[in-house]
Amino acid sequence: MRVLRTVGAALAWLLATVLLVLAVVLSLTVVLLPVGLLVGYAAFRLYRLGLRLALPRASDVRKGVRKEVRRWRRTLTPGRRRRWWRRG
Repeated sequence: MRVLRTVGAALAWLLATVLLVLAVVLSLTVVLLPVGLLVGYAAFRLYRLGLRLALPRASDVRKGVRKEVRRWRRTLTPGRRRRWWRRG
């Protein structure tokens, strides 16, 4: 799933870059300035979408933090720690 999200983010960034260049070219002419601004706005929205796809989801981050907290609790709790020389 992470690979698909990364590929989607890369494609969104690529399309956004092309749209942004097109927006700059359109904005150079006075007649097409409104169209260039709209295309530039769409390009920035695609950049935002690509960033959302590239970053991990909030639920994945929460799950990872919970997992690490459990691991640290197990190693730091003195009563539950097993010593390898006291097996028996």
